[in-house]
Amino acid sequence: MPRIPQETINRIRETADIVDVVSHHVNLTKRGRNFFGLCPFHNEKTPSFSVAPDKGIYHCFGCGNGGSAINFIMEIEKVSFVEAVAQLGNQLGIEIQFSGNDDSNQFFDKLYEIHDFAAELFHKTLFSDQGEKAKQYLLKRGLNEASLKLFNVGFVPENSSYLFNSIKSKNYDKDVMEKSGLFGFSGSKTYDRFRSRIMFPISTRAGKIIAFGGRIFGKDDPAKYMNSPETPLYKKSQVFYGLDITRDAIIKKESAILVEGYTDLIQLYQAGIKNVVAVSGTAFTEQHVNAIRNFTSKVYLCYDGDLAGINAAKKAGYTLLKGGIDSKVIVIPDGLDPDDWILRDGKEEFESNGINKSLELLKFHLRSSNYTKKSISEKSQIMDEILIEVSEVQEPLIRQDFIKKLAVVGGIEENAVLQMLTKIQMKKRNYQHSDEKQKPKDNTYRDINDKAELGIIKVLLSNDEKARSFIKENLSIDQIKNPKSNKLVEILLKTEDVNPVEIISSFSSPEERELISKTLMDEDKTSSNMQMAEDCINTLAKESIKKEVEQLRIKIREMEAKDQDTTELMKKIIEIQKKLHA
Repeated sequence: MPRIPQETINRIRETADIVDVVSHHVNLTKRGRNFFGLCPFHNEKTPSFSVAPDKGIYHCFGCGNGGSAINFIMEIEKVSFVEAVAQLGNQLGIEIQFSGNDDSNQFFDKLYEIHDFAAELFHKTLFSDQGEKAKQYLLKRGLNEASLKLFNVGFVPENSSYLFNSIKSKNYDKDVMEKSGLFGFSGSKTYDRFRSRIMFPISTRAGKIIAFGGRIFGKDDPAKYMNSPETPLYKKSQVFYGLDITRDAIIKKESAILVEGYTDLIQLYQAGIKNVVAVSGTAFTEQHVNAIRNFTSKVYLCYDGDLAGINAAKKAGYTLLKGGIDSKVIVIPDGLDPDDWILRDGKEEFESNGINKSLELLKFHLRSSNYTKKSISEKSQIMDEILIEVSEVQEPLIRQDFIKKLAVVGGIEENAVLQMLTKIQMKKRNYQHSDEKQKPKDNTYRDINDKAELGIIKVLLSNDEKARSFIKENLSIDQIKNPKSNKLVEILLKTEDVNPVEIISSFSSPEERELISKTLMDEDKTSSNMQMAEDCINTLAKESIKKEVEQLRIKIREMEAKDQDTTELMKKIIEIQKKLHA
């Protein structure tokens, strides 16, 4: 595996803005000095996830996950330390020079290179004799050759090693091959992940190919579409298909049309509707909201006209609403996909009866549910469905506006809607409270000695030099019995300047980081650091004396069993106990 020089890692740690890193995945709201949001690592409805910009760390008071910006990337994207550092370096514009063998020096370059090679091979194959049938199929679907070339569409035949046989002469490192997501492995055999498929390259905003979506062609396969797995390059919950080509049009139009499929996007773009973007083979997520917010604050949802498409549009709409983005839904004629519709009726029809007549999310939800034709109990159920979504909207103005519209459209008094919402919120709180009761309690730091150890850590993590010096002069490391605390205290005793990011980076264990991040986040104002230092040192000293007395008593019992004289040991115990009471 590649290695990154320590000075580069330190520079990235110092440069990374923890709030910026986390906000790509979590909607954060500032409260006091810190930012809060819903934890991405466990299900919760009340924000317990905290980010401290002045300390450069995060911590969830619900599940305990905590660490630095690098730890967050590792946890949220399930990547290695090296991959997380490299990703942050790329975002920050910090050049990464890998150390190690020759292949390691260019680990990420090799991943990009493999994808470029594969895209070029697949594209050439589509325009060769091997890809003729696939190309004719696409042309009959209404796509022209110019579009196929612009979007670099390709084809891979049924041969299980078509790409591998073309690439093996380049002698890529096996780790690079595995991390590319383009190959599978069975014993000593390597085979292509994609076979007999029309290939759509997926790129970053800058146009670098990082993955593929493949549509089955020429054989039966229950998986109509197959996408690259997540890799160091490709995180599907953050990536849009086609954005590298359509970004400028989205910015110019100040809106985006969101579709589900690759061909939907290409057809719309080909017809002259260029402010379009597609999700990359996954459901629309909060991360997508954060990504699209960089380009526009208005989104038209253009999903398939079947039941699955309607439900997906509603879900995406509420995800956008919770992220503070205005959305409308383009109503597709029953049974049609967006590409079928624009191919049949053209751009003008799509704009006049689609975009211009698009529905607000609430009206679309009620209309698609046949609200006006439902019974009273069914209407109540639909209202509950809507209000459950609205209850998760954090922005008060957006929530209030939605409630007013719901009262008007649903034909209900606004106060009645508010009462229904309050009832739902109370149910959620009761459920969460019940769930919290069932969680196993953390017995760490329950007794007085454990609490004293925690107090020592808090003082050592503070900027009170006098209190820290007192602890360094009066504490013996063997007084700290908890293994996690012992390791942390040992590091802190040697530390001159407290840097939360550097300290937390010294620990690879999530359990250790949980302790440190929580301690760093806690602001204990009940006593001064000096008072806490003295109290904790005294507590640990007394505990040490008690342990010594206990050991002496055990020795006395052993000596008495052998009829030996214990007078000196008894005197020693008395002297020690005097010290304890003093």
